[in-house]
Amino acid sequence: MATDEHKRLADIVKGTHALLRTECHQYGAETAWERHLARKNVLQEYAASMQKLAGKYWMDNNSSLKNGTYCRLEWIKTQCKEYFLNGGREKYDKREQDINAKITLSSVKPTDEKQTCESNQSCVENELQNFHEQRIPVLDVGSCYNPLSADSTLDVTAIDLTPAIEGVYRCDFLNVTIGRERILSRDKREIRQLPENFFDCVVFSLLLEYLPCPKQRYLCCRNAYDVLKSGGILIIVSPDSKHVGANAKLIKSWRYALSGMGFMRIKYDKLRHIHCLVFRKCVWKDVAIRWSKLQNFSEADKRYMSETKIFIPQDFQIPCSKREQEKLDEYEEIDSASFFSELPFNDEAPV
Repeated sequence: MATDEHKRLADIVKGTHALLRTECHQYGAETAWERHLARKNVLQEYAASMQKLAGKYWMDNNSSLKNGTYCRLEWIKTQCKEYFLNGGREKYDKREQDINAKITLSSVKPTDEKQTCESNQSCVENELQNFHEQRIPVLDVGSCYNPLSADSTLDVTAIDLTPAIEGVYRCDFLNVTIGRERILSRDKREIRQLPENFFDCVVFSLLLEYLPCPKQRYLCCRNAYDVLKSGGILIIVSPDSKHVGANAKLIKSWRYALSGMGFMRIKYDKLRHIHCLVFRKCVWKDVAIRWSKLQNFSEADKRYMSETKIFIPQDFQIPCSKREQEKLDEYEEIDSASFFSELPFNDEAPV
């Protein structure tokens, strides 16, 4: 059973998210985000609550597969290892080359300056061999307490708006500059600029739902695309307590938007309470775009499809009356309960 302190800390986290969504409706996404960043005391309280919840309520049970966070983190680490160390990248390099050959994209260039190397099969094979001797460069966005750093095969750069522990950099990934190199603040605690085409993996674990606006979620994915190497992967973990088909149209809309950006979806698992997805940054962008061009959507589906937005269920819950507001409040409470069952402070989170 959850203690009073457990519930109090969870309420702080949920209340912060709720306030941000409310102000997004009132003032617009950009103003709401600026107001959110200006509340230093709220962000610090949020980070401290997450750190305490993680340390006190998760670490005691971190060896149990009944803990939702343990399963979520293990899934992320497994995907990194399967892709980079156990033949996954070779498989999708070959698949992308085959698709590229079929659609005869002889005039299309790969997505970044590594074209010459990555379009050469021998160079790709040499690069893959090096992964067995190196740690995998990972950018963990919204990391809070840097849980992925415990795995010695991962070289984690952990960032958050307000870090809970030393070793996590301050960084607003939504608005960070992306350039040729990493630039830190004078105190070495904040990242002012991230390097483009640098990371092998970017992780969004329960991150996109934090952002109140579909356009902001898209921009975060766009930044992930820019900092990833060609052939790198974006891992997204998103809460959803419903059955696999309930929000299938929304998950398909993510694939549609990210396909147009240059991502190919290579993995999808619906675990209890969470969606788990892996997207590959294609060497040839048109290989990714090809999937979206082949889709035929019904009129009902089109409301979910956008080339520049990433939707979540809350985006379609718009109250128009007191009665509908009560229904929305009930939905938000149920959705929040499911969301936080995947965070480190739920004693009864399922496998």
